Amino acid sequence: MLTPRDAAYDAAPLGKALGLQNKMRLLFALVYISFGMWCYFQFGGDTLHPNIGMVVLAALFLSSVVVCNEGFFRMLRGVSYEEHLDELLKNNKAIIEKYTVRNSLVFDDLGTGCNAYLLDVGNKEIICLHGQDYGFEPIDDEPELNQERQFPTEKFSLVRVLKNQEIHHVRPEGRVLKTEFIETPNIKNLYNLGIVLEDGKIYKNVTFSEVLDAVKQ
Repeated sequence: MLTPRDAAYDAAPLGKALGLQNKMRLLFALVYISFGMWCYFQFGGDTLHPNIGMVVLAALFLSSVVVCNEGFFRMLRGVSYEEHLDELLKNNKAIIEKYTVRNSLVFDDLGTGCNAYLLDVGNKEIICLHGQDYGFEPIDDEPELNQERQFPTEKFSLVRVLKNQEIHHVRPEGRVLKTEFIETPNIKNLYNLGIVLEDGKIYKNVTFSEVLDAVKQ
């Protein structure tokens, strides 16, 4: 069971998102693909039609996404997602952050196919949840999965991995808030306001009314 842990949080720059761990995954993917192609040629790949080699290369690229994913190694170790988060919290590699929401707006981000949430958490701070399918939206076209909108709520908590600032385990708390749904958001105005959509990013010294006006214009 996840338990809160106190820790100081300083917002990291965008470049920190690609930490050492992600670089090692990329390196491992390159080694995996190179080794796969080496095996292909060692077992007579050079005598086959070139199109077969292209198919093998494409298959290696696609499979590297799975094999070099952190979740794949957890699965091999028999560690569940929840156990992984508990381990990070226990070792002070992640923290639980809790927020109270005053205002909120939501729009569909065409770039990721997921909703983008901009949440007013007070003290002229806006937090963004973006790029993940959190499963909070209403479902009314499948009777077996029918649900009301689950988020944004009065309060919520999340797990933030300190090394790369990744966001996990967003948990709504309290009643669901009335929310501004923006059909055609003006993303350029958000950029001009200093808001570049990034999951878990906290934007300071900006009011919700400024954000709302910018995205509606």
